[in-house]
Formats: sequence, structure tokens, C-alpha cells
Amino acid sequence: MTKFNFDAPVDRRGTLSYKWDSEARFLGEADVLPMWVADMDFRCPGPMLEALQARIEHGVLGYTKRGDGYLDIMQGWFRRRYGWEVDPAWIGWCPPGVIPAVVILLDILTKPGDPVLMPMPNYDALYGAVLNMGRELIEWPLLETEQGFRMDFPKLEALIAEHEPGVMVAASPNNPTGRVWTVDELEEMCALCARYGITVISDEAHCDLVFEPNVHTPLGKIEVNQKNNIVLMSPNKTFNVGGLMTASVIIPDADLMAEYRRVLNTWAMNLDTTFGTIAVEALYSHPVCEEWLDAVVAYLKRNVEYVTEFVNGQIEGVRTRCPEGTYLMWLDFTDTGLRGRELKEFLVKKAHLDLSDGSEFAPGNDTHMRMNLGCTYATAQEAMRRLKTAIDAHRSR
Repeated sequence: MTKFNFDAPVDRRGTLSYKWDSEARFLGEADVLPMWVADMDFRCPGPMLEALQARIEHGVLGYTKRGDGYLDIMQGWFRRRYGWEVDPAWIGWCPPGVIPAVVILLDILTKPGDPVLMPMPNYDALYGAVLNMGRELIEWPLLETEQGFRMDFPKLEALIAEHEPGVMVAASPNNPTGRVWTVDELEEMCALCARYGITVISDEAHCDLVFEPNVHTPLGKIEVNQKNNIVLMSPNKTFNVGGLMTASVIIPDADLMAEYRRVLNTWAMNLDTTFGTIAVEALYSHPVCEEWLDAVVAYLKRNVEYVTEFVNGQIEGVRTRCPEGTYLMWLDFTDTGLRGRELKEFLVKKAHLDLSDGSEFAPGNDTHMRMNLGCTYATAQEAMRRLKTAIDAHRSR
């Protein structure tokens, strides 16, 4: 018997789950499998749950600050997982999570109308933040080659020359494609950004969910442009604690860190949530939590490899690439002839699957969908059965 049983189903319906209880997305259909928003269906690590329960039993949930050991715990995590020595003065936090930190940083570094670079496709909350703040989104399209998605450096330099952006916002690993960037790719990107004085904000929320032999390199570990490379990390994806809303920020520039902290104080965000503080310390320091992470990554690897093989081998008209990290699949439905709203309705009404629209990750994309495989292997198998049955019926009309 394994130490962690990720095959055990957990019924999340009726818990106000954003993923499972957003029934308006199901278009009136029953028995729809929600495989959209990026959280997992697994129980969180036991030591964290026990730490939270102990605090509940204490009975007082007053204002809470980060513990004295927080910096040591984070430094230890960076050192163990990434071989990254981080100056404690670079480390801060953002209680609401990664996206509020992105918004604060964009507000400090840019003004309305300013151009902001972004590799595309990308996480909708990132490009949505740029647009909602009145900045100009400069899309840097990833190249899709026979070997997978790649950074297009000539295109990047041309965009920089044309628009003169001061900031780039990126996801590493990339969401939704699951690309894990190599050191060489990151160094070349950072060299261009250093040449033109561009600050890079790197959302690394999925960084701990990377499949061997791929290796995640934090952007802050890249020496080129290091002072202007900002890293945002969170336990939310790593340990399936999105509801706790917490994140860490690594900002090497002392002046920018001081301004960031000033804004946190202005918004009365300098303290932390009670459960977020307790969870962060347990998750990043308890060895059983780290064992849980290693086990869940191995389980997710099995899921994504199975779905990649099934889609490319058995579902005609749909193709995908095996992600190098994350539990997200970027499915291409181009050859089915289904597009946009028609594709969405087909998947919900015929396949009884709720996926994320491609347009959420690249404006105008009406041929792709993102599938969340942070689920039991049995759920992944059922999803494939449903998708194949629906596509086969569609093609035989």
C-alpha cells in the first residue's frame, strides 16, 4: 500500500468548490466532469491539515503575522528544490496570492497606456491584469514546432524595438502549454531584456510540478538581468491549497522591494491570513509534505502521459503535446472543424466535459481547449472515453 492514495476519490460537490459547483457552466447538463480551473481533486498533505486543525482547536483566529522562521523555511525550500541561494532581503509575500502581486508590481512599474510584453498563449489572469489596468498588451507568440513550443527570439527583439516596453510578464512553466523553459532559453530571453532595460515578472506558481527529466530553473537564479528578474511563487498549485490565497515574492532590487512593501502597507496587506501563515510553514518545512509533492508529481506524470498517448493515438481530429510540467493539457481541436462556442457546447452537451476555452489564454483562439488532469487516473480514463465517444459520433455524421 502506498503512503499517499491519490486514487481515492474525494466528493467535492456541495463544498462551494469553484471547480465542481459552478453549475452555470454545465449548460443545464447533468453528470458533467469539470476539468477546467487549475486545482487538484486530492486531499492536501496531512501535516498541514493537522497544523490547521490545531489552530482551530486553539479557538482564537486573530490578526496573524508571518512567523520568525518564514525566511529560513523559504530559503531552505529554494536551496533543496532548486539549488538557489536567495538573500533573505529579497523575500516578501502577498497574502491574496500571485495575481494581486502582479497587479501591485505593474502599478509600480508602469502607467496606463504603457506597453507590457507577454509570451502567448498565457494564463488569462495575467494578460487580463494587463488589459484591465489599461496597459497595452504586446503579444509575443510562442512558436509551435515539431519539437514543441519554443521562444521566438527574433520576434521578441522586433517587438521590443517597435514598442519599447519596460516590463514583461511571463508564466514559468508556461500555462497552458506546460513548457518548462531551459536555462539556455531563459538566459537568451534575459539577455535581450537586460539589453533593453526590461523588468521581467515571472509567475512560477506551477514550478514545483515538473516531470523528469525536465528541470525548472527559477528566473531569479539566472544571473543575466538578475536585479530586474522578479519571481512569484505559491503553494497554491504545488499542494492544492488555492483557497488559502497566499504567495511569496522574490524581488532583488532593494528600492523596488521597499516600494512594494509600502504599497502592501497602504492596502493593509502587510499581515497574513491565519491559515495561510500556518500552511506555508508546514508545507515548505515538513518532510512528509515534500514526500507528498514528489508522489503527486509522479501520479500526475502518469495522467498526462496516458492522455497524450490516448488523444494522439485514438481520437481522430484532436492532437496534443505531453506537458513537461503542470497538470494541464493544451488540446488542439482544429481538425474536428469545431470552433469557439460550438466547440464549447459540443464538449459540454455531447462529451459531458467542462474544459477551459482557448480564448482564455490567447484572445481570438477558437480551436484549443485546456484540460485539467489534477484528478484521479480513473477520472482521466473516463474523460478520454467520453471524448472519444463524442468525437467518433461527430465524425460519423
